[in-house]
Amino acid sequence: MAGSDEETVEVGMNEERRLCGLAGDDDEDNMDEDRAALFGATADDAIPVDGDGEHVEEPPAPDGNTAKRPRPSTSPVWADYEKLFKEINGKTVRYGARCLHCSKVYSGFSSGGTGHLSRHILVCVKKREKDRMSQSQISFTSDGSMRTWDYCPMRARTELVRLIARLDVPISLGESEAFVEYIKNAHNPKYTKVSRQTTSRDILKYFTDCKAKLVETFTTSINCVCLTSDIWSGNAKEDYISVVAHYINSDWQLEKRVLGLVLIDVSHNGQNIADRVASVLADYGLSEKVFAVTLDNASSNASAMHKLKPILSKYLGLEVIDESEYASSSLNNAVNSIFLHQRCACHILNLIVKEALTTLKPLIETFRTAISFLNSSNQRIAAYKSYCIATGVRPRKFQLDMEVRWNSTYLMLKHLFPHKSPFTTFIQAQYPRDKGEPLLLTEDHWMMAQKVLSFLELFYDATVTLSGVYYPTSPLMIHYLVKISLHLKNYANDVHIRSVVQPMIDKYNKYWRDIPLLYSFAFILDPRAKMKGFTRVLRRLGNLTSTDYSAYLVGTRARLADVYNKYDEKYGAVRLRRTDPPVLSGKSRSAWDEIYDDDGPVLGGVILPGNPNMSRDTSATSLLNAVRSSASNASELVSYLDCDTVNHLTDDFNILDWWHQHKLTYPVLSIMAKDILTVPVSTISSESTFSMTGRIIEERRRSLKPEMVEMLTCIKDWEAAEARLQQNVEDKELEEAFEELYLDS
Repeated sequence: MAGSDEETVEVGMNEERRLCGLAGDDDEDNMDEDRAALFGATADDAIPVDGDGEHVEEPPAPDGNTAKRPRPSTSPVWADYEKLFKEINGKTVRYGARCLHCSKVYSGFSSGGTGHLSRHILVCVKKREKDRMSQSQISFTSDGSMRTWDYCPMRARTELVRLIARLDVPISLGESEAFVEYIKNAHNPKYTKVSRQTTSRDILKYFTDCKAKLVETFTTSINCVCLTSDIWSGNAKEDYISVVAHYINSDWQLEKRVLGLVLIDVSHNGQNIADRVASVLADYGLSEKVFAVTLDNASSNASAMHKLKPILSKYLGLEVIDESEYASSSLNNAVNSIFLHQRCACHILNLIVKEALTTLKPLIETFRTAISFLNSSNQRIAAYKSYCIATGVRPRKFQLDMEVRWNSTYLMLKHLFPHKSPFTTFIQAQYPRDKGEPLLLTEDHWMMAQKVLSFLELFYDATVTLSGVYYPTSPLMIHYLVKISLHLKNYANDVHIRSVVQPMIDKYNKYWRDIPLLYSFAFILDPRAKMKGFTRVLRRLGNLTSTDYSAYLVGTRARLADVYNKYDEKYGAVRLRRTDPPVLSGKSRSAWDEIYDDDGPVLGGVILPGNPNMSRDTSATSLLNAVRSSASNASELVSYLDCDTVNHLTDDFNILDWWHQHKLTYPVLSIMAKDILTVPVSTISSESTFSMTGRIIEERRRSLKPEMVEMLTCIKDWEAAEARLQQNVEDKELEEAFEELYLDS
């Protein structure tokens, strides 16, 4: 409520008279107001209002008579004015009206009428300007009904920000003559151009608003986040470090958000990396909500995680140790610890495959030479196009691979094979060679390339699958450890491939013979596996890698109970009630036959002998003792592991949905499962951020400041997240780079 010291805008004699309660010269004649000026106020003059300002009532008359009944202000003119009030004789009285458009103040006593207010609205310059900028159109709603749509300049500027971020167009787009002409001619004739400076301020405002909403989500709805991070060196000679958060929302759906893309213009050592990651986390209030961080194998990342331990170990109050330290300790040591630093599985796959490609380099170089020869001149491409048309084959060019990305080598061969015949014939006819020199491409080359392509297919599929964004990838790792181990074992006897297999096996054993606990926990928390499936899968892995996993099995079970106890300490209060686990039936078992074959470990049709060290006593008595010795209050965990496994073994099974549906049965364990299933096993999400950044900092936009680069990157990612379009961005673009090369399109 405004007091008598309200600020007014003096606009002339008439307004001054109205502020004193008198009529202006241009007001309608009002005999009551003239009478009040000569003879004083009566009961019909001032009309006080109650506390909410919505109704007005008359003050008591001097002779003590009661006031009239309250009545509302019904004039439509009040939609454009703010009512001003003050105290008169202990009553709240409306004395003025402030224009909502130009802020001028006029007399507002009820006895003065509203004619002068209506006349001002007709001539108010500010209101007329707003009306001029407002363009009403008829639009249709989803049900087919019509409604009025108003053009809003501020909304248009906001949408321009989104357009610039999503399409990587220049910030000056809004003031370019071509864009202004297009909008005026096709959409809004009254559109006015938006300068680069204004757009920059709008980008900052939009980024700040979106960031505030994201911070609120993290504060109110999210228990923890898992991070990925990587460093990118761009063409502008500027290096950036990305910080990407993965989390499960309140609807139990996986989400991904780029939190920061920070310039790192100093040495890429552990301290500098840790400082920038910690700064981003503090900015979003996530320093005490980090469950795991997935990084590649760079030594600077290991150093950074060592620096970040004191900051990131507060989520459950756990002692955080590195996998390397943990691998050298005993699993039976009952230390409450969890693995904060996860190594990128796709990076390890890359190291494994590169062991093969190093040996196969002469073969790969032959195909690179042939493709380079075809692409070296426009005349040669035109000649190949004519040859393809003459032979009834759709003509196309072929993309060279990138040596630093082995999956591009796989795609190069994959897209070349359907054109084997015309490509070989053309190269043999056109490629220059000396007399007696062998042909560049022979049938032996193609036969060997076919073997290599088949061999690499599993690794490519694994990389794509483990790079997923909207489904848990951690439960899939045990499956791929079995598949890859079996794949290498089968090709170890292939006469053409066996020379490259042993180095790959050595690299596999270096990183994955000691199975990371995260993979085991996630596999056990898949209700189709539990301890029954985990016991069987370890037996198979033991035979494939000649490893005894008996102690690991018992220790993993005990450590799982230790971690559950920590969750029970933190979240035990959510246990309002528990329901009995339902009896579940499932569909086809085919996808899990290799795990649940009771006749023995059958993998890919190969029957493997059982491991005598992995006896059934290990999976029963020893495990039961491990449970009893580790915790007495792990009732939810024991109940979950004791129940039968879910038989829904088809690909459409949704682990997160299952835990969401059973969160009342397992209130604490479901939170633990949610956190573990959130962890991404690869850093591809961070690398896809760099794919976006490369387009943002292109040749025409080198002058962008690092702060603007970060804002545009975040906005673009957040827009894609709202539409759930972040899935495998980089792999999709890489695939398209090899596909969209037809010469007749």
